[in-house]
Amino acid sequence: MPEVPMTVTIRKIPNKPDLFEFTFSTPALRSQFRLPRVLMNKLRILIEQALTSK
Repeated sequence: MPEVPMTVTIRKIPNKPDLFEFTFSTPALRSQFRLPRVLMNKLRILIEQALTSK
């Protein structure tokens, strides 16, 4: 299966220290959403677990 080029960006929302914006972009699709810090930390833990599991 060919790989689709994808970019992922994460930025902190100005004047809202507990809100982060994620953008995922491919040539055919762009998805953007905002996560509060609590959910961001849960996502970080899930990613770390997936990367370190055997």
